Amino acid sequence: MMEFLKNLGFNEEVQEGFKDEALRRFLFELYLKDGLDLNVLFSNLGVRSEEFLRALAQHLGLEFVEFEEIDENLCDLFAFSLLWQNQILPLQKDAESIFILSAKPLNLELLSKIEHLFRSKFIKNALCDVYQLNQNLNKLYIKQRLKELSTNLKQELNANLKEDGQSSVSLLFEFILQEALKLNASDVHIESLENEALIRFRVDGILRLFCTLEEQLYQALVFHIKLLAHLNVAESRKAQDGSFNKSFEGVEYDFRISTLPLQKGESVVLRILKQDLKLLSLENLHFSKENLTLVQKNIKKPFGMILLTGPTGSGKSTTLYACLKSLACVEKKIITAEEPIEYKMPQIQQIALNSKAGLDFSNALRAILRQDPDVIMVGEIRDEESLDIALKGAQTGHLILSTLHTNDALSTIERLLDMKAKPYLIASSLNLIIAQRLVRKLCPHCKIKSVRNDEFKGEFYEAKGCENCHFSGFLGRELISECLELDEGLKELVRKNASKNELLNHAKTRGFLSMFELGLEKARLGIISIDELMRVVG
Repeated sequence: MMEFLKNLGFNEEVQEGFKDEALRRFLFELYLKDGLDLNVLFSNLGVRSEEFLRALAQHLGLEFVEFEEIDENLCDLFAFSLLWQNQILPLQKDAESIFILSAKPLNLELLSKIEHLFRSKFIKNALCDVYQLNQNLNKLYIKQRLKELSTNLKQELNANLKEDGQSSVSLLFEFILQEALKLNASDVHIESLENEALIRFRVDGILRLFCTLEEQLYQALVFHIKLLAHLNVAESRKAQDGSFNKSFEGVEYDFRISTLPLQKGESVVLRILKQDLKLLSLENLHFSKENLTLVQKNIKKPFGMILLTGPTGSGKSTTLYACLKSLACVEKKIITAEEPIEYKMPQIQQIALNSKAGLDFSNALRAILRQDPDVIMVGEIRDEESLDIALKGAQTGHLILSTLHTNDALSTIERLLDMKAKPYLIASSLNLIIAQRLVRKLCPHCKIKSVRNDEFKGEFYEAKGCENCHFSGFLGRELISECLELDEGLKELVRKNASKNELLNHAKTRGFLSMFELGLEKARLGIISIDELMRVVG
């Protein structure tokens, strides 16, 4: 702490932290001169923005106002540019007065200008939490921009200006995508309701509302998306799939489009795939040290099978691609069978499966085995035939990687047996099972300590919400995984068709840790919350 304060220019001895009067005055003065970042203050002194600004308001003789929602009708009485440029919001507490909320005291010229607009009201400046302020200003910005774009598009559509209308719908679509990318969304959902459409973003695995659109604008937007994805724009009674590429701020993205007919209109979902191979490394996936060693060891084996398991959206494909990236070199022939291809990778031959053309997983796997490959990646083992081919391929000098839908590593063996795989074939082919989930990470800028007295006794962290995490309390997702290596002892138990408990007991003697156990350790480190771990892993 003292080093941080010295770097700011404060050299006095501090006994009581932020309670120290001399330190407070110094920090207030620095903040008012734009020389202090409140995020940096929290990181170094643990002082939250709300606590700091509440103390500043008291120091300046101003009120500090807490608020949840703003009155958008009142905001509409102000020019949006006035609110945005000055970072202020109006709040009416009673019939006679209007508070002008800000994170810093306003100058007299601005207050005088506002008083001139509302001569019958008493105008009063008050401080508020900067994160609440920014969150609500951002909501107003999105509302304002959508209103502008929608108005332009409606005017052009009503006037039948097809070419100009198309450019307006492009602007609307790009704005929606840009806002989704700002939030690091993985999917955009556009859904028709009774008289309007809903647009939602999936952020860190959770859907959140972005906006609603009028029916006319929704139809124009869906038409535009279908054109981009080379879909049949006249077909709304059948499901369709397509894709297109687009770059934002120099970064290339693939957008996978899926349409589904509804009772009224269509549901359109866009999956966002960032084409950044730098992200696809095993070291970046946050495996535990022991599990990373197991994965690296097993992908170097010349033959056998590695299975990744987990529900849809648990990051299996990302882990698969990270494994392939580690293996890619001129000495190895690597072939993949995918539906669809998510990341284009150099030095790897990738096959886009097409069931309609007869190229399904089973047919592709047979053909790949005749191509003299070293490594084969099959997007998903879906049936008994594909599984049988893959297991036998793993015994004939090939390393095979694939995915399966099971809840945990040990359940994978049960699932393989349910798919009619012979126990001896599983034991001789399967090298490693990776079961995984993605859990929302606590925002490092605003997470707060909490002491639990339930079965998880001790000090943990909880979500709060700030500008950095868009007020959700979470920022990004963390991989929680368990890796089960089939050593000789475990293989022998599989051959004997041992129970799940027997397999687990043996794995425990070899140091196996479950997803929940590893997740609990990450919760103790403050990376994730206990509640989030329970929600995802159970």
